[in-house]
Amino acid sequence: MITDGTLYAVTRPLAILAYTTLLAAFIINIIVLTIIGDSGSDRASTLAWTPLAIAALIVASIMFTRSSVARAITTAMPAGTTVSASLDEDGIQLAAKRGRSVMVYSTFRAMRVGKHAVLLQLRGDSAITAVPRALLSDSDIALLRSKI
Repeated sequence: MITDGTLYAVTRPLAILAYTTLLAAFIINIIVLTIIGDSGSDRASTLAWTPLAIAALIVASIMFTRSSVARAITTAMPAGTTVSASLDEDGIQLAAKRGRSVMVYSTFRAMRVGKHAVLLQLRGDSAITAVPRALLSDSDIALLRSKI
């Protein structure tokens, strides 16, 4: 579930824009360092750390995102907790250690089915509700798709 949530978070439009910008900066830095390095300038040694810093920023960002997703999922569904989900004509009902939630389908604006989780995006927000994929049958997912 953590992997599915992380993939969702890093593929949001703003995240894609940020990673694309960082990758472009990384490539431009490599090109500039190659040009400066060929001219024998002392600046090349001073600026050589910037591509490493950009790469470290990309990796740290993904690790931070994964950590945040893991914390959110383990808070909602601590290890050893019995989690259940059921669908009816009006909405989805989720139960875990922290309580029971009943949400109407109109609460969600989109859904993504991953390998281990079904991610339901809340309407008007980028927040998601993660449901373990194992709890939902293919007919449940078809019903969700038709209602959302």
